[in-house]
Amino acid sequence: MARAPSSGGDKPHGRVPASGCAVSVFHASALPRGYLLSDYTIESVLGHGGFGITYLAQDTSLGAHVAIKEYLPHDIAVRNDKTAVIMPKPSRDAMRDYQWGLNNFVKEARALAKFKHPHIVRVLRFIETNGTAYTVMEYEKGRTLAQLLKRQGSKLDEPTLLKIIIPILNGLHAVHKIDMLHLDIKPENIYLAEDNRPLLIDFGSARQRISETGRVERIALTPGYAPMEQYPDKGQQGPWTDIYAIGATMYRCLTGKRPGDALERYRAVLQYATDPLKPAAVVAGKQYQQALLECVDWALQIYPKDRPQSAREMQDGLMGKRRGNQGGATTTVVVSGATTARAPGIKSWVPVNPRPVERTSLKRWVWFGLVLAGMVAAAVFYWPQIQARLPDLLHLLRVNKSVAVDTKAPDDRSGVASAPSPQNAESRVSAPDNAHGSMRPKKPHSFDSPPRTLMHTLSGHQDWVQSVAFSPDGTWVASGSTDKTIRVWDSATGSLRRTVSGPGFTVNAVAVSRDGKRIASAGVDGTIRLWDPRTGAARGVLQGDGYAFFCLAFSPDGDSVAAAGKGRTVYIWDVGSGKRRQALDGHSDVIYAVAFSPDRATLASAGADRTVRIWNIHEGKEAYRLVGHKDEILALTYAPDGRQIASGDAGSAIRLWSTDSGGYLRAYRGPQHAVLSLAYTPDGRWLAIGSADNTVQWLDLSTGRILHTLTAHRDYVQSVAISSDGAMLASASRDGSVKLWIAADRSSD
Repeated sequence: MARAPSSGGDKPHGRVPASGCAVSVFHASALPRGYLLSDYTIESVLGHGGFGITYLAQDTSLGAHVAIKEYLPHDIAVRNDKTAVIMPKPSRDAMRDYQWGLNNFVKEARALAKFKHPHIVRVLRFIETNGTAYTVMEYEKGRTLAQLLKRQGSKLDEPTLLKIIIPILNGLHAVHKIDMLHLDIKPENIYLAEDNRPLLIDFGSARQRISETGRVERIALTPGYAPMEQYPDKGQQGPWTDIYAIGATMYRCLTGKRPGDALERYRAVLQYATDPLKPAAVVAGKQYQQALLECVDWALQIYPKDRPQSAREMQDGLMGKRRGNQGGATTTVVVSGATTARAPGIKSWVPVNPRPVERTSLKRWVWFGLVLAGMVAAAVFYWPQIQARLPDLLHLLRVNKSVAVDTKAPDDRSGVASAPSPQNAESRVSAPDNAHGSMRPKKPHSFDSPPRTLMHTLSGHQDWVQSVAFSPDGTWVASGSTDKTIRVWDSATGSLRRTVSGPGFTVNAVAVSRDGKRIASAGVDGTIRLWDPRTGAARGVLQGDGYAFFCLAFSPDGDSVAAAGKGRTVYIWDVGSGKRRQALDGHSDVIYAVAFSPDRATLASAGADRTVRIWNIHEGKEAYRLVGHKDEILALTYAPDGRQIASGDAGSAIRLWSTDSGGYLRAYRGPQHAVLSLAYTPDGRWLAIGSADNTVQWLDLSTGRILHTLTAHRDYVQSVAISSDGAMLASASRDGSVKLWIAADRSSD
């Protein structure tokens, strides 16, 4: 028999006393004691984590105890206390992410049910009810490897460790044979039955799959035990991914310490610094055989190709069957002062004792000459490229020279985590005039009230409309949908000009360039696609990191596109060449909104980590961040003059921030539902709010009051956009429609 997984969190399992009855663990969203779930009666909570709750239950017909794991990803779903039904939260894409994860939870249960392996958790059946699914597993007394380590003084002797790891590798080999990965191996997920039989529990592949579409990536891995390829855009996962986690688990058992974060190790190597993780062969002491320690270090290599490629290969190494150098040249690698070598064609590591290098003056002069010659050769080779980029470099120097940065610390009341101020208003860099001249933005008008009279309802999309954007002259509007199309509408008549069916993937966002010659779309396929609005023809593809993009924006001059999403990195591309200019890393969770400042000197991004980050585009670095939201930020926009930023979150809060001081200005309580989109009128007097309460609200920024509420939509308002003259508002909704609103006192152009 096998004990069930704990749902993947960091909460401990219920300890099992000698009587055999598990100690209950409290969880506010748990099913109550005595709840009848099909043929099982819930008795207590064994454990819980970010993706669900594990219960101890009794089979009403057989009287035996079972463990039941309930799918409940707390970040995106909640339980109705009256009905016990689990529902997705009212935030962007929560329903889709929830259903995706639920489907894979069931797939994983079905796959595990086929196993009758003595070292893999045994699944008996699964139940679908309460809007979710439950995996029923056999239950018996025991404890986790983490609990054993805590009880025995944080370390294990070599025989005990091998008696645990070798059988676990047997089970892992069987899992890998059916193309399934565990993806969350750690001491907490290795269970030792009462007869000391080790079991691999709590598979993380369903968690990893749900992260492919949404915002729960940070819960889908455990730092220290997860290799670099489990982080966004850091490589392909495979059996070697689980091998790293096995090595990390062994390192913990040998040294008493969890290995350092793989991403930090990777960054250190990229900067030619010493790997911060000291090899087990150095720190574990002499009570372990050198061959064992070398196998652990082999499994913990940063790059996947340098590790054992299968569970069987790792197992052979631990059992002394790994072959060393069979002859031929070796490649020497230095890791934290320890030198190892890899023989060609053999994925194993053997010690090397290099001879010391004589550092004579002659050798130093030889090296100096070689370096100098290399620099001269590189200068000659790259001179054509340098010439080609010289104008851009000179422009960059002029821009940096014209941007003054105030380095005074912000007021403590601003709510800023670290904020050297952005440029002063007097030194802002003006966006260049439209060189193309084909579709100049209309001159903004002044209206007594913002657009609130319904002019057209644009119907035709077959699914949610995720995003909407006006052309610069306001004569047409583009909309992107989960029906995998982009539609271009005539603003005056409301008629459909054309449908772009080329994306082939859900379109999460659209934007229009300043000259009106390009529409950009962001999709779940992790690419940005450019389109000709006149013909619908494809104009190019900008490659991302393979993770879904949720937001994008054109720069004010139209030369660049920025996008971000599930990968937690903001990318900026050159539109003309299609080349990636920058990758801005810093967010710790999914990014839902990006916006360029009107002067193109900075870019703002925000998302599920509840921070707004301001990036200096020319330096490619974070300038400062804005902290204060209590819920994930779903919407973000700059004011027309660039002196303010508005942000809205899933808790209905709207905050205004000053870009002059880098500080917090004021907060507004918006609609009683999530704020999904924001847009300023060109004169900066009003702010349009698209909400999960199916409305668009107009916020009067001078009084802080809601001026008007537009109620024509039947589902969430995912996106709002305002024409360049301020005369029209476009709103896009999950009800499949786009609505055009006009200012009541609109004047002629």
